[in-house]
Amino acid sequence: MSATPSLPSTDTRDARGATIPAGHAGEMRALVRDFDWGTTLLGPTSEWPISLRTIADLVLGSEIPMILLWGPELTQLYNEGYRQVIGVKHPRALGMATRECWPEVWHINGPVYERVLAGESVYFEDAVYPLLRAGVAEDVYLTISYSPVRDDVGAVAGVLVTLIETTARVRTQRMEAERETLLRELEVERARLEEVFRGAPSFMAIIRGPDHVFQLANDPYLQLVGKRDIIGRRVADAVPEVVEQGFIPILDHVLETGEPFVGRETPIMLEREGVLEQRYLDFVYQPLTEADGTRVGIVAHGSDVTEQAEARHEVERVNAELERSSAELRASERRLRDVFNQAPMAVAVLTGSEHVYTIVSPRYVETPGGGRQLLGRSVREAFPELEGQGFLEIMDRVYTSGKPYFHAERRVMLDRDGDGMAEEYFYNVGYQPLRNADGDVYALASVAYEVTEHVRARRELEAAREVAEAARLDAELANRAKSSFLATMSHELRTPLNAVAGYADLLLLGVRGDLQPGQREDVERIRRSGQYLLGLINDVLNFAKLDAGQVEYRMERVQIAPLLRGLEELIRPQVDAKGVRYAHGSCSDEYAVMADAEKLRQIVLNLLANAVKFTDAGGEVALTCQDGGSEVKISVRDTGRGIAASQLSRVFDPFVQVDRHLTPTSQQGVGLGLAISRDLAAGMGGRLEASSDEGAGSEFVLVLPRA
Repeated sequence: MSATPSLPSTDTRDARGATIPAGHAGEMRALVRDFDWGTTLLGPTSEWPISLRTIADLVLGSEIPMILLWGPELTQLYNEGYRQVIGVKHPRALGMATRECWPEVWHINGPVYERVLAGESVYFEDAVYPLLRAGVAEDVYLTISYSPVRDDVGAVAGVLVTLIETTARVRTQRMEAERETLLRELEVERARLEEVFRGAPSFMAIIRGPDHVFQLANDPYLQLVGKRDIIGRRVADAVPEVVEQGFIPILDHVLETGEPFVGRETPIMLEREGVLEQRYLDFVYQPLTEADGTRVGIVAHGSDVTEQAEARHEVERVNAELERSSAELRASERRLRDVFNQAPMAVAVLTGSEHVYTIVSPRYVETPGGGRQLLGRSVREAFPELEGQGFLEIMDRVYTSGKPYFHAERRVMLDRDGDGMAEEYFYNVGYQPLRNADGDVYALASVAYEVTEHVRARRELEAAREVAEAARLDAELANRAKSSFLATMSHELRTPLNAVAGYADLLLLGVRGDLQPGQREDVERIRRSGQYLLGLINDVLNFAKLDAGQVEYRMERVQIAPLLRGLEELIRPQVDAKGVRYAHGSCSDEYAVMADAEKLRQIVLNLLANAVKFTDAGGEVALTCQDGGSEVKISVRDTGRGIAASQLSRVFDPFVQVDRHLTPTSQQGVGLGLAISRDLAAGMGGRLEASSDEGAGSEFVLVLPRA
């Protein structure tokens, strides 16, 4: 920026040579000097005409608020005094066009600037300007002078504005004038107030001093207190009944604190014509103050609202009763609506002889409505498929006669899917006539409870019963045939086998003479084979009896310990022949079960025989028992080859032999031993469980209920 001409930074004197206080003229000079005037229409200060420099120096040196407007846009340059006038618009107002800076007063300044630029000086005293100098509009009073400023050739090039703010003085003068006016009006108002006081329709009284002495009371107040002589007397003496009612402390509080007291429908007992009466008052205790603010008394002002209060209390009482009744009615309605909406049956109200749906429960919309629109439609419109099924005629008859109708499992054809194909459904149907106060039928309550599934289930059950009965008869015939077969087989098979075994025993005893070693061995084989075959036949016959339900159980209390000890001598020959160890663990003599002793012995002996059969020489078979709470567990554990996990679930299936290829032919059976044992256990109310670790042995546990 070019150097500043004739605006020396050290100049601290105004145009008259007076010293400008530091931080004022010097601050604005520095601000003007550093401003980039090249960005304005005035151009750099180095190009300013002498007249502009001179007047600018004059403005900056003056303590009177001044602003210079120069050029076609009336660009602003102002001093420290004007800075106080311009407010928050400083410093951005420096170098700004005055119309842009003061748009809110352009309607005032615009015409003035036209006159001044034409060479005329303009002066206003105490003129009001609505300025936005603090961000909000405010009326500012100014004594202001607008003077034309000429350039070096004598042409008017700008406007010099000099001003003094007179806002405070103007406002003070106006306030004084307003005060005089108010005082005059106050005198008039006092006289009018006294007139109003005495003629006011509401009661009023003035009570002065800390003793609360009645100074003035209008006629309504005197009427309120029973026309007593109260003027000049203390409240406590003139109206003594209010003392115990707590009004004196209220007067004390208002006088001491200056806080008004407002009472709404305040109950008060007042003596009127020698009788205490209950009255209700709306009143205010307002502190009475002198001009200096001293509280000297209280103004009591209010109205007797006894009639209104009593009427309102009666209305409130009636309303409360109505509200209680309404609440009970609403609660009853909610309960009825809940029952209606949550009823398991479909319910609807059909109004008029056309049977128009006016109330429909959600279940009725679902079935039999099938989701169709029902409200506002007649039954004939909503269910055209009912035509010819007798329902419409029944509803007409109930509506006409007033006699209810009910039909259980009524067949109805409905088109629920809306595809034009009606399907068969069954409902318990009822129509109840609804009567008005005169006893005339005006609507029907329709109740429908779908029983389609029940009817179909009953039909299926009846069909199933017929099938079951036929099956039962077939089974009975089959059981009879099976029983006959078993009796025949028992005799036809066992008799010759017993004879074979008997003759073999006789030969071995030498009834035909001594046998040669080879002959003895052959006869021994015949005897063993006969016994083996007899065992197989016995297993088959026993399983058949179980399957036919022909096995009888003699349930009794059985002591476990002696029964298990007695099994050792029965299994010992097989144990010794196989070369395995037999371990019989301790079993408490207190353990007893409810069982058939013979069948219990048969199960455990079968488990021991299987364990010995599948345990190699040197292994071990162990028999133990243990307490299972309400049960007793009898365990047979071996260290044999075990059972594969994939085969464990099949060990109790009939005619199944796990790892048959690993069992010697002489030890093979028909696979019924475990199946028979399982069924015998179940027949005694117990169960048979199996577990195994392949390669490490198996364990079978017989569980029976404790006696």
